[in-house]
Parts: sequence; structure tokens; C-alpha cells
Amino acid sequence: MKTETWILTLAAAAILTPGVAAADSNSFKDWTVVCDNLRTCQVAGFSPDDGGLPAVLRLSRGGAAGAAAKVEIDLIDSEVDVGGKAPTLLVDDRVVMTARAKRSSEAGGVTVVLDDVQVGPLLGAARNGTLLTIRAGEKDVGQVSLAGMVAALRYADDQQRRAGTVTAMVAKGSAPAARVPAPPAAPVLHAAPAVAQTGLPSKPPAAVRALGRKAECDTEPGSQGEPQAWRLSDDKVLWQIPCGGGAYNFSGLFVVVDKAGRAALASLEGVEDGLATNADYDPKTRILTAYGKGRGIGDCGESSEWVWTGDAFALSQATVMPVCRGYGYDWPVVFRAEVR
Repeated sequence: MKTETWILTLAAAAILTPGVAAADSNSFKDWTVVCDNLRTCQVAGFSPDDGGLPAVLRLSRGGAAGAAAKVEIDLIDSEVDVGGKAPTLLVDDRVVMTARAKRSSEAGGVTVVLDDVQVGPLLGAARNGTLLTIRAGEKDVGQVSLAGMVAALRYADDQQRRAGTVTAMVAKGSAPAARVPAPPAAPVLHAAPAVAQTGLPSKPPAAVRALGRKAECDTEPGSQGEPQAWRLSDDKVLWQIPCGGGAYNFSGLFVVVDKAGRAALASLEGVEDGLATNADYDPKTRILTAYGKGRGIGDCGESSEWVWTGDAFALSQATVMPVCRGYGYDWPVVFRAEVR
């Protein structure tokens, strides 16, 4: 059974926030599509639910008219060994092509890589198929369901404004590549200077504790962990107050305090009321990170990063894996900015 409902709701909440309004995601049977604010789309196809040879096909394509589609297939089984053989790709037991394999630190340690010129022929062969099989020698080592592939690629074509042009993967037409509009430029954010983490208070001030109580958080040391403090600047301190959790997701309330002791909830785009999940702040990079797991094994969920600019936290990156299908690596980016 697919665990999708919760995480799709979570993904929609992230995607519909103002800064990522230009991003989108959708799922089609065994395939999912995530496109970011720069119109880069990442498409993923998964193994059948009842399959015993898990693999994930990842297709990534930039939003520029001339951007090539890149395809890699991760073999998830940690015991997979291609034995130095060039993997063969088959659609419904019909040989389509051979590809090259590389060792990878992700998934099962083996990734099948297609050259750019191989992508079109593979997608063409798979268009009317039901199952893609990866074979090493005489042994099948991975399978990807093709149910939903055409709809997913058509959706990506539409999101990238390629439909009806010669650049489309599925929704091809006669319009020239020049008809594809240039993708937007990445927002530029400027990180505030790093500051020494000295002279920090050992306990949260009264104003922080008051906001913690209002949010029903634990403002005192205890089983939920200790309150943490970081210096943002000479006159501002960031506090995280433990605020409950479950088996694998833990919430923290983030509060910014000025020199006069005035406290305000940190404004974190995509997060309500200063509450972030599994979050931490790195004073060296001035980036606050958070991630929420859709389930314990961490194969779905979302993550966000915000950079401190000196005045506020600004969203710099967001990723999401909107379906829980056993793949916990390389979550697709739904929003990105350039941090300087």
C-alpha cells in the first residue's frame, strides 16, 4: 500500500507558500514530478509495489529550451552486484540498449547512467510499455514500473512550457525551441556576516519563555531537550525551545530576541508560528535547516533551509519527496535561491 496522503498534503503546504508559488508537484500512478521555481523538473519512476527488484529512475531537466534530459537509475537493493557488466535495459523483456554503471554512495551502491543520446530512444521504447527491467549478464537486478510515465513526462513538458514544441519529451509539436520561454533567474540572497558565538545567555529570557508557554512548549530543561541559543548579530540572539514530537519528528519553536529583551517568533517562510521540525542553526553558514519525515525510514518528506540576512530569515532552498516508496536519497528541489 502506498503511503502518500500525508506527505502529499505536507508537500502542497510547502509548495503553496508565497516564495515557492511558481513550483509544483504531482503524482501519476508509479511516477512523480517535482518542478522548482526555475522550471527545473525532476521526474521519478518507482518499482511496482509488489516488485522484488527495487529501482528508481530519475530524470532531471533544466528549464532552458536547450537543456538536455538526464537519466539515472538507482538500484536500491544493497546486495546488488552488476559484476562489472554493462547493464542491459529491457522494456517488457525486449532489449532496448546497454548502459554504463557506476558505484554510488546512495541507495544500493549502483547507479545506471544513460548518455544524453540514449534518453530519447529509451523514453520512446518505454512509452507503450509496462515494465523497465535492468539486467546484468543473465540476472535481473532492478525494475521500474512504467505506469504513469507518459502522464508524468507530459506534465513536466507543460510545466516547462515545452508542450507543442520540438523540445517536448511527450507533448511534441512543430513549434521551434525558441518558443520555450527562458526560465526565471534564481533569487539572490545575501547572508549576514558570521559573528562569534560568545557571551550567550544560559537560560532563555522571560519574553522567550512567555512565547514558549503560549505555544505550549517546554521552556525548561527536560526530556524534550535543552533550549538552545545562537548569536545572530551583536544585538540579536536566536533561541530554539523544544516543543514536543513523536517517534522521528521533533518540533522546536524559534524566537529572535533583541538587546532590549524584546522577543518575536522567527519568520520562516513555509512554517507556521515559528515552529520547525528536526531543525538546527549553523552560525558558520548562517543557515537554519529543518526536515520532516513522512515516516520513520525517511523515504519521503520535506526539507527547508533559511539564511539569516541580517534582518530576517529568507528561504534559500526547499526539497520534497511527495511519495513514500522506499527511496530516501536526493529529494527533488522545489525551491532554490543563490546565497552570496
